[in-house]
Amino acid sequence: MPSPSDYPNFTKLADDIAGGTLSRPADEPIDHFLGRLQAKGVQVHKLASKILSAPSSKPNGLHFDLLKLFPSAAQIRLVTTNFDTHFTTAAASVFHTDDRVEIFRAPALPLGHQFQGIVYLHGCVDKDWEQLILTDRDFGRAYLTEGWARRFVQSLFSAYTVLFVGYSHNDTVMNYLARGLPPDAPGRRFALTDEVDPERWQFLNVTPIPYPPKNEHDRHGALGEALAAWVELAKMGTLDHEQRIREIVELPPHVTKNQSVI
Repeated sequence: MPSPSDYPNFTKLADDIAGGTLSRPADEPIDHFLGRLQAKGVQVHKLASKILSAPSSKPNGLHFDLLKLFPSAAQIRLVTTNFDTHFTTAAASVFHTDDRVEIFRAPALPLGHQFQGIVYLHGCVDKDWEQLILTDRDFGRAYLTEGWARRFVQSLFSAYTVLFVGYSHNDTVMNYLARGLPPDAPGRRFALTDEVDPERWQFLNVTPIPYPPKNEHDRHGALGEALAAWVELAKMGTLDHEQRIREIVELPPHVTKNQSVI
């Protein structure tokens, strides 16, 4: 969402697609609302593709930093429910090699327990926009009747440690999958989140890594700063670590007014 991407979240996307045709009750799931729009004749998938293909939109720092966490193009293992192509664009900029980044778009997904590349789990606007997973019917097909998204995610969770970034875990299907995993599954799940609700995350067997809102106007600014710092740390070599340790130990000790230094 941050500039220069400036794309809407799923709620705003649904409102933009509706264009005032229908109003959505506060408690109505967005996919159900989009399904109602489609039943009224609104070209939901085509409009979503148009909105998320704006020439003025570019990848932002979050796209680049998430990709920079991977040592090479051949070691990328990134799954997104976004529909735009910004991760593909950012990957071509980050990895200046001849290594080709594998791109997978729903419904043609790889094996969840053995893959490298970028996976557009709910489809991508650059190819077959009719396949975008937007409506309740789309989700039913992807996770239930045809089940290709369910099989991928279930296999992914069972095999790998997964970090959720910018994912609230509020959708019903994903919660069922999270609860349905066996307790001894080898994969672990973590979530960078601004939602402080330990009981809900524990119920989903996800370990939250909370961050505070930067200010009242910027809820997620700390997330971008943390990812940028993580990238810097990941890229540090041995000499860089030695220099950083030297800088830390040379600092004077922090003393509160109730303490003294001997």
